[in-house]
Amino acid sequence: MKVKMQLVMCDDEGHEETITDVVVLEKACQRIEQVGLTLAEAKTLLTALQQRIVERQAAAFLSVHRHCQACGQALRMKGHHSRTFRTLFGTITCTSPRLHHCPCTPRTATTFSPLTVLLSEPSAPELLFMETKWASLVSYGLTVQALRDFLPVEDTLSVSTVRTNALAVAQRCEAELEEEQWSFIEGCPRDWGNLPMPDGPITVGIDGGYVRDWDEKKR
Repeated sequence: MKVKMQLVMCDDEGHEETITDVVVLEKACQRIEQVGLTLAEAKTLLTALQQRIVERQAAAFLSVHRHCQACGQALRMKGHHSRTFRTLFGTITCTSPRLHHCPCTPRTATTFSPLTVLLSEPSAPELLFMETKWASLVSYGLTVQALRDFLPVEDTLSVSTVRTNALAVAQRCEAELEEEQWSFIEGCPRDWGNLPMPDGPITVGIDGGYVRDWDEKKR
């Protein structure tokens, strides 16, 4: 059995374009392990779809920014280069043109790459989220192995990459926090011992752990 995956892209004006044979799979149906998609086939399908979708999104973005935003004149192209974008479903390579700024608005730089506005970071936020989430639960090495097992991430994903990305996300989250509050109890410290005990069990966080209730250890 041959399975062909086709993709239909529809622009804002309603025009549809069918991309044929995005992925072609040869599927047998004689044993239970042949039923449905395998993990490898699913990774291949996700990578192919991601590449096509990102390419079309980048093209739609560039079509708007190939003209001066002030006067509408078409911008001259100086050249182009490749730009890679790491996602949950594979590393995507896009063609990034370099354009001349319009003379109607004086600029310090003479050229710019509009795609850098859309792809402002080398990695997608969802990929950074998954890397950071797993790295907060298990080791960096196990994080790399888990992502490679279930997602079509690049084979070059390494422990150092996950560590660097997790640290960058943590620093950004830390910078967004307000000034640290040193105490959550109002009043004078010498009077705190006279305060009534709060209702219910108290959970104290200690580096990701917690203290169990001695009498009710399941709580």
